[in-house]
Amino acid sequence: MKLNIGSGFRKMDGYVNVDNFKECEPDVLMNLEETPWQFNSNSVSEITAIHVLEHLGEQRETFFNILKEIYRVLKHDGIFRISVPFYMHPTFYTDPTHVRSFTSGTFKMMSKKVNKDWMERNVNATMLAFMLDIDFETIEISYKYDSAWAKKLNDNEISKEDLHEIAQERWGVIQELNVVLKACKYPTPA
Repeated sequence: MKLNIGSGFRKMDGYVNVDNFKECEPDVLMNLEETPWQFNSNSVSEITAIHVLEHLGEQRETFFNILKEIYRVLKHDGIFRISVPFYMHPTFYTDPTHVRSFTSGTFKMMSKKVNKDWMERNVNATMLAFMLDIDFETIEISYKYDSAWAKKLNDNEISKEDLHEIAQERWGVIQELNVVLKACKYPTPA
């Protein structure tokens, strides 16, 4: 089973489309902030959340419970695909329903391997993976650039390396953060 959580009107074939608004006519009508979810543990091979996480869990504990549910329902090696607006772009601040911002570092906090490394090096960071007992490996991090900057890149007016450097310092360059995570679980013996 694959889930498209917070599907809205963007339904995906081959996925169970889940949303809280009946007007979207989802396959499953469900409030993602109410946990536990109705799906069995280790029953989902992929979860897609396209412009969803930034709307969920205004209260920190609610958000943490959502992360734990995502981890619980995913199978070992299950994939979690995420797209969120980049916090340094006007699209993030335009929507008053956005309650949480993300960076690539947010998702690295969800890895026990990364947390262990930080512990060994005495890094001052939240050990989110251990705190929530979740474990995700980052498979891919990519960015969607604002259309004006993407055009400059496509027209060879700027190199990808220069654009990456500019994006670290200027607002409005990166529009969207896209992340692919893998659930790291150890299958229980039969």
